[in-house]
Amino acid sequence: MLDTPIQEDTQPLTPVREQPQSGGCGYWVTALLTLFVASILVVVGLFLPPINLYEQLFGVQYAMLSADANAIANGDQTLTLSVDPANPGNQFGVALASLSMDDFVAGNREANIAAAQAAIPPYLALQSPVYIIETTGTQPEFVTLAVSLPASASQPDLLDLYGFYGDSGQWRFIPSQTDAGKRIAMVEDIPAQVALFQPAPPQQFTVLVAVDGTQVLSPEVAQLATIVAPGGLQPNQQGQLVGSIAAGVDPNAGYLVMPVIRNYADPRALDPETVTVIIGNRTLRSQHVSQIANFASSNGFNGVMIDYRDVPIEQRDNFSAFIEELGASLDSLGLLLGVVVPQAEITEGAWNTGAYDWRALGAAADIVQINLGVDPAAFTPGADRPVEAMLRWAVGEIDRRKIVIGLSALSARQINGAFSPIGYDEALSALGDVEVEAETTETGTIEPGTEIEASLDGFEAAPGVQDETRTPYIEYQDESGATVATMWLTSPEALRFRMDWTVPFTLNGVAFEDLLADGIAAGVLDTILDYKTQQPPAPGGTELALRWRIEGANGVISEATTDLNAPLRTTIEAPDGNYAINVAVVSGEVESARGGAAVAVFAPTLTPTPVPTATPTPSPTPTPTTAPVAVAQAPAASSGASSAPVAGPGAGSIVAGSFEYGGHVTSAATGAAEAMRRAGMTWMKVQIRHSAGMSASVAAGPINDAHSRGFKILLGIPGTPGDLAAGGQSYVQQYVNFLGEVAALGPDAIEVWNEQNLDREWPTGQISAAAYTDLLRQAYQAIKSRNGSVMVISGALAPTGAEGAFPGQVVNDDRYLREMVAAGALQYLDCVGAHYNEGIVSPNQRGGDPRDNYYTRYFWGMLDTYWSIIGGQKPICFTELGYLSPEGYGPLPGFFAWAQNVTVSQQASWLAEAAALSSQSGRVRLMIIWNVDFTVYGSDPQAGYAMIRADGSCPACNALAAAR
Repeated sequence: MLDTPIQEDTQPLTPVREQPQSGGCGYWVTALLTLFVASILVVVGLFLPPINLYEQLFGVQYAMLSADANAIANGDQTLTLSVDPANPGNQFGVALASLSMDDFVAGNREANIAAAQAAIPPYLALQSPVYIIETTGTQPEFVTLAVSLPASASQPDLLDLYGFYGDSGQWRFIPSQTDAGKRIAMVEDIPAQVALFQPAPPQQFTVLVAVDGTQVLSPEVAQLATIVAPGGLQPNQQGQLVGSIAAGVDPNAGYLVMPVIRNYADPRALDPETVTVIIGNRTLRSQHVSQIANFASSNGFNGVMIDYRDVPIEQRDNFSAFIEELGASLDSLGLLLGVVVPQAEITEGAWNTGAYDWRALGAAADIVQINLGVDPAAFTPGADRPVEAMLRWAVGEIDRRKIVIGLSALSARQINGAFSPIGYDEALSALGDVEVEAETTETGTIEPGTEIEASLDGFEAAPGVQDETRTPYIEYQDESGATVATMWLTSPEALRFRMDWTVPFTLNGVAFEDLLADGIAAGVLDTILDYKTQQPPAPGGTELALRWRIEGANGVISEATTDLNAPLRTTIEAPDGNYAINVAVVSGEVESARGGAAVAVFAPTLTPTPVPTATPTPSPTPTPTTAPVAVAQAPAASSGASSAPVAGPGAGSIVAGSFEYGGHVTSAATGAAEAMRRAGMTWMKVQIRHSAGMSASVAAGPINDAHSRGFKILLGIPGTPGDLAAGGQSYVQQYVNFLGEVAALGPDAIEVWNEQNLDREWPTGQISAAAYTDLLRQAYQAIKSRNGSVMVISGALAPTGAEGAFPGQVVNDDRYLREMVAAGALQYLDCVGAHYNEGIVSPNQRGGDPRDNYYTRYFWGMLDTYWSIIGGQKPICFTELGYLSPEGYGPLPGFFAWAQNVTVSQQASWLAEAAALSSQSGRVRLMIIWNVDFTVYGSDPQAGYAMIRADGSCPACNALAAAR
């Protein structure tokens, strides 16, 4: 038995490992007890057992139980012991006695009573008489105890049945359920004494935080944790542990470290077969237990968590035996065992726990994490509501001091009755971004004092609050008013309400598996800390509203709040200039920014406004974020080296080393080679889209052209989504064979596919990081088998946070990359592909974009996010990095209007800064600028990204040259 408490203060989750009940009866015991107790009560009334008239064991008189007289009660009928009439034992006799609470607490000269009184743990308060049970003869397989709840008990849900066992000298929790005012228990090992106790609540709740293998524990989350469970380990069919645990976990910090061993890397791809193989073989099971115990003890951990999901129900007894054996092994080493189980469900009127025998697992383990779902309505109070009803039953099956409830810190998306986790900001993304309507002048500007109407351009939204659970929600509606999706927002107040379900049942705490995921609402970590230390909830509202801000070069000039669907009507009277109209969805103190819009306000003049000259200093004027109503006059394009911009402040110079850079060209035979040499580029990128039946010979020309001009070449080779949808694995094999044949032609690098997290590049509804990783595996093997010197770059993902608005069409790039890593993609690439092409601020900046602070807006946001996800295991290759400027062309189309105010001078300076920062970071192997010489300027304004501008000048070439 481990004496070290799991919690920091005086009310610990002390490991109390009872003898497990054999033959697991967790999911049918309630129904059986109900029927059996009814029969017992009849038997007690009709058949009082005969008294054995000769004295045994110190003169004790025993009532001999049999099939006809199968129950005995004490004098006041507050304790009944009964046996199954079909199995009453052999000459089995019982003697019952009791001591009042006062007499027991006062002490007794009898040694067994004194020992029991001294052994009561300090966290248990006696709430009933202490019943003394003595037996003779051969007891049956099990007996049933029925203990009346005291009439004075004001909180019967807090009463637990405990038995004192003289052989161990300990009081142990006895699983029992309430029926007709009694606690009913079926026991195999009859205690010497039995009584009802009320456990004291913990002085500080446990907060268990799981860390996925691809995540890094942040300091903010670490300070909340009582227990940290780093993931990354799985069993193989030999019973060994494979993988590596998450980084950033410090065994010497103030939390306990209990690595979690799972039968999955991705929870959508469980591996119950491996678990079945292990636990179904006694020798293999014991080897697995030994492997886990040695791993935990040799690495200085405090124990382990077992999270084996989807175990077949046929393996119920084997899984219990595995946990019992592992618990005993870890207990002998002074280590803890936790086990993760799904929530119980009602089946035919009884609680069903499937392959997980809660009584057996609760007896063998020190922590039982019961994972609850993400449907907020389940947390509604009520004896018949899912969470409350299950917890009331659970504390009868498992010592409540061992229970932690598994919660999600993410919000939830509900479509057609199905719930799935979603980030808070992502849940709001379908509201859209700011669009502006106003009367403009002939020059496209707005005169001061003109009324401006700003609104969101997304779905119509019907907001509300589920008062019973403190949960705000939004129903997104189509044009007919039908609800297409409901977003349940996990605000701090909503999460605190769910966590507080541990309070009325005196549970040990909560567990989170997604606390390090992107999309946690602001304030959630603070509310978890308040919960842990039992501070009252911070005040906060739940109603959703829009908070509008109009910002100029010198900051906020006005602010207003409206209902969620109400537009903002305002005027701008301030001095001439460019302004941003920004908006955030607010709920109490939680704020989620939506994309803003830019407007240009200028008073009419009688003389033309002089055209400003280009300047190397980035403009501080707020930049637009959606289609602007008006824009300022664009500066004239610059040509000639004398006005070449240089890298901005803090960027420094491009440093030599493994870092290289180049540009995406229309073809390797382009006339852009001279400009690229001037810029210091050594790489060209050309894209070739593969289609079914294509010959690899199409790649020979670009490869030879690039090499003949002294450049290395990266071939970006996306496939065709339609061919993939039609051909499936047959097309994958064609594509993979094509890559192998291209590799034999001698390119320097191949990018495998492109932006496969969008349905314009991968079949709609089939976007899958696991499927892509399998394709990447085959591609890597094909390429390396034909030419081992070719650098393999994973297809760069489209930076996006729009999956909430376009389910099945888009997957957020950070989530997709995590799923790639979990699927093993890092084994099949030399460099992780990335795109960054939506910046409108300097790459030095980590904030200040008027649209919002979503990480894809910023150079460092992209680099830091990707580096964290891959754990620094592979370098990053920007296969597209560019800044869009309309200068020299004309207004940008609406989808790209966020870049309307970016100048060519800024574009040049920022590209040079990005190259310098990439080279200095030590994280970037290759940076390909998007683009060098494209000339198309339409719905997709590719020329606006080009280094070589409409007038033939190349300011970015000069800036890059100056940064070398």
